[in-house]
Amino acid sequence: MSETVSPQPLHAGKQPDQARGLTVRGQLLWASVFPFGIFILLSVLMITAVFRQLTLTSVLQRNTAIVQAAAGELSQALQGSRAAPDLKTVLQPLIAGDAASFYWLDPHGDLVSGTGPAGAALPFATSLLSGFDQARLPASRLAQLPPGGDETIISYARLPGGAGSLVLLEPWNRLTTPTFFLQSILIALLVLGTLFSLYTLSLSIGRVTNPITELADYARRAIPGSLFRPMPEQGPAELRTLIKAFNQMVVQLAEQQTSLRQYAHKALLSQEEERQRLSHELHDGTMQDLVGLVQRVELCRSEMEHDPVLARRRLDELQELLQATLGDVRRISNALRPSILEDLGLPVALQSLCNDLEQQMSSIHCHFTVTGQERRLPPDLELAVFRVVQEALSNIRRHARQATHVTVELAFHEAELETLVRNNGPVFPAPDVHTLVRSGHLGLAGMYERARLFHGELTLSSDPSTGTTVSLRLPCPPEPLE
Repeated sequence: MSETVSPQPLHAGKQPDQARGLTVRGQLLWASVFPFGIFILLSVLMITAVFRQLTLTSVLQRNTAIVQAAAGELSQALQGSRAAPDLKTVLQPLIAGDAASFYWLDPHGDLVSGTGPAGAALPFATSLLSGFDQARLPASRLAQLPPGGDETIISYARLPGGAGSLVLLEPWNRLTTPTFFLQSILIALLVLGTLFSLYTLSLSIGRVTNPITELADYARRAIPGSLFRPMPEQGPAELRTLIKAFNQMVVQLAEQQTSLRQYAHKALLSQEEERQRLSHELHDGTMQDLVGLVQRVELCRSEMEHDPVLARRRLDELQELLQATLGDVRRISNALRPSILEDLGLPVALQSLCNDLEQQMSSIHCHFTVTGQERRLPPDLELAVFRVVQEALSNIRRHARQATHVTVELAFHEAELETLVRNNGPVFPAPDVHTLVRSGHLGLAGMYERARLFHGELTLSSDPSTGTTVSLRLPCPPEPLE
């Protein structure tokens, strides 16, 4: 495995910018507090309203039954005695509580007797009983006594035989006191449930945000050149997929960085080797030829007067040596920077490469074709295509000497340039760029890098039926017309 990266300690001054704003957990919790608060408020109002209505319905039914039973008891007491009976004595078993009070009214609405603290005084106006008189049935209702005062349950029932009517009064606030405890318990349970829900939501958010925070720490600590320990895959399925992709990305980046370092190292070595080769060529070839030229010039100078024929022969040798030296210098110059590419364009330069291959290897026939509308391209793009074809033909010289037929195709399309170099030599498995760099094949690696530099694509395929093919595609949109 190639070199990868490992977590390194963070400096105190390079902490994440979480203090500058709310975190994801804080934002989600704050966003949840508002609807939960509205829910609690509506629930409290609903619980209060429901408890009030249930209590009111139950109390009205109960007090109606009590006043009806009290009216029956009072009627029986009246039938068994000529004098007016004591109301407290007769109705004592039916008095609902300390705050409840009965009032016996005659047929004219005057108070006969009562059990309330007011004694003989009637605490309400008889006009409140008009609705009960019309119904003529025992009934109860909620009213304010006095008007605008405290709420009170008023229950009314007629006495049999026209002996008047019986009224029961009971304060409403005394009746609702027991329900406050139940309401408080329900509201407390509701608040606790809401807080528990928020706590559970916070834990759930933490299961999402904690791996993200850890992932950010891993990303910040990723330093090229050190060992990388894959981050454990945890959290929901989407986060596990993200962490897995992150681990793969870091490993691939580390491998690419390692390949780039190896490529740079090999490129430096190749550059030094090329300089050494040029130095040897200049020293062993061009320098020797120049030394020979100097010697022949001196010989011609000394023989011009004594033997003109021999001097003329020396001049012919001097001309041949000058032409050979000029050819060597031109070959070295073209290897460094092809002038034909700048002067005559890409198709002519590629045709010259094909001609050189045929001259150097007589057993190979190299066919070059151009399709599409020819046009000049940016110089760096033309140079990239030229170097790729040059390297492909050079690989044929070194590794496919059994090949007999080579085809070079250059196709100008509307938005891209396609180049194919195909030969019928021996096949081999498609190599990987990292493998090429590690094994020292910088030529093929350089071809891939040139294609990637111009956002292009280079593919290398080798098949026994079609041979070995190098395909290069580079985007080159046409220049706008002036």
